[in-house]
Amino acid sequence: MTNKIKKYAAIGLMSVLSFSVPSYAATEMAPTNQVQNMPIEQQVAYVAQNKNETVIKRAEALRQLVRYPNQNSLVAVARGLKDPSSVIREAAITGSKLYKFEHRWRMLTPLLNDAEFNVRMAATVNLLRNYQTMNVDQKHNFEASYQDLVAYLQRQPDQQLLLADAYRWHGEWKKSEVIYQRLVKIDPKNNQIWLNLSDNYRAQDQDEKALVVLNNAIKQLPQEASLYYAIALTQVRLNQKKSAAESMTIATTLADNNSYYWYLNGVLHQDFDLTVAIASFEKAYLISGSPEQLYALCDIYIRHGNEKANACITELEKLAPESVIKQLKHNRKE
Repeated sequence: MTNKIKKYAAIGLMSVLSFSVPSYAATEMAPTNQVQNMPIEQQVAYVAQNKNETVIKRAEALRQLVRYPNQNSLVAVARGLKDPSSVIREAAITGSKLYKFEHRWRMLTPLLNDAEFNVRMAATVNLLRNYQTMNVDQKHNFEASYQDLVAYLQRQPDQQLLLADAYRWHGEWKKSEVIYQRLVKIDPKNNQIWLNLSDNYRAQDQDEKALVVLNNAIKQLPQEASLYYAIALTQVRLNQKKSAAESMTIATTLADNNSYYWYLNGVLHQDFDLTVAIASFEKAYLISGSPEQLYALCDIYIRHGNEKANACITELEKLAPESVIKQLKHNRKE
């Protein structure tokens, strides 16, 4: 999929997600039947903000909001970050994970000085993942929090994987590699260690080494779909596109209900097998119902004159703005 197509897919998705419904105040309650009739993401946002619920239920709802990064969830997360309960504040940090870094920086930096240690550490880990995109001032202001996190993790034998991740995110590649290499010998069946070690090389533009790591990983974990997915992405970066498509097919076989894997399988097969590409986009949308994946399906139908194109556009018109539909029709082959 081209960058332009991805751009319009994102626009279409954002348009669908940026709806507006009432955000409930701390003690305001909606009628039970009204709550039950809400879409699931609105129900979760409502529970997260409803102080008549227990702290445990509200915290769980906030953590679930990471699956629904929309306007209502953002309001719930923002309120949760200011809640008197440290449990709620920490859960809201988890719920903020998928928002853009600039928004999270603005919302989470006050919590780097929170009175509760766990809240400070959660905010630090959340922002540290984007350390490489921070500007000079942000890095300077963040450094003390990073050093506090590392000092704590160095004393925790059961937190060595997170310590290695912290070094990796901070750009201390050698320190992280030493820990990953040690951990992978101790626990070779842990796919996350292999993935993070390969990502340590990817971050240094050493994709050949990353691929070696992943190939060693599948010898230990031949049924782990996430490894084949990572291999496919690495092969794309190495311009091994045919091999990448083959690796992605294995990933879909091992994780048949993962809609994103099917979507990416469609993207990678477009230049090699149009039938497989279309079938993959169809299955991705069938699993997820995602507007973004419906856009991708309509796009490939249109560009290749598929007889299902008009029906697909009719369905997409219910969800996407007119500008997105016009762009799709512009792609139609003469």
